[in-house]
Amino acid sequence: MNICGVLVHAFPDRVAEVASTLAGMPGVELHGRAEGGRLILTIEDTETTRAVDGLAAIHTLPGIVAAALVYHHTELEPAAAGTSVMEH
Repeated sequence: MNICGVLVHAFPDRVAEVASTLAGMPGVELHGRAEGGRLILTIEDTETTRAVDGLAAIHTLPGIVAAALVYHHTELEPAAAGTSVMEH
């Protein structure tokens, strides 16, 4: 499992539209907003989407100025805990 903390900077006049789009993306959870079009969110792996792919998709959304990975956490799934990294 991967959890990514992301700071998104959107054009201020499009922040509501961007927030709505982000909320509809798999694995994305919006946690807050700050002045100037900044949005605080997390992205987690889902069964169909990797968190890193979600971050890459955010960069291509209309109204986005930038998106920065500010935190990353990884946990092995219980079934994979005994598996070496090379086997993933």
